Amino acid sequence: MTAGRVLITALAGAAALGAAAHGQIPRERSPALLGAIEECESGALTLTNGARALGACDFALRSELLGENERARLLVNRAALSIDRGALSSARTDLEQAERVMPDLPELHLNLSALRIRDGNFTGAQRAAERALELGLRPEAVAHFNRGIALERQSRNAEALSAYREAARLAPGHAEFAAQPERFNLAGS
Repeated sequence: MTAGRVLITALAGAAALGAAAHGQIPRERSPALLGAIEECESGALTLTNGARALGACDFALRSELLGENERARLLVNRAALSIDRGALSSARTDLEQAERVMPDLPELHLNLSALRIRDGNFTGAQRAAERALELGLRPEAVAHFNRGIALERQSRNAEALSAYREAARLAPGHAEFAAQPERFNLAGS
């Protein structure tokens, strides 16, 4: 075997072995990390087990094994939990970090709309909800609901009613969404 062929064989073997060939241990996600990611996502979706879900988000975000996009999604999930708990400054920081990485993430804009409603920035909340819808947020009922709140707070009641009706239509089993158009009907009687 020639020296060139030995070198090619050695390089091919090293490439096949990957990190182990360089004395490194391959890094895999632990069950604890996978569980934390799942709990963070689930908690943000349902807004249940807030403190536990926040802790799971924190744990997952400390991992060096996350890609940028996954980290941004976890930041948005943690922000949703923070908004629900009234920790608006923490939510704002997380959403700003996520926006630098994934500015076109629909859930980012949905949570920005919720944050801006809580801040009293109703024009900004309306724009953020509309942006979430433009980016294809699914399911979209919450964005219509947030848009309705923002429009109502701007005294744009006809548009607010329309947004509330759309939210109720998209989520027929949701009592709070269904109550909003009825509230307008009662006020008009």
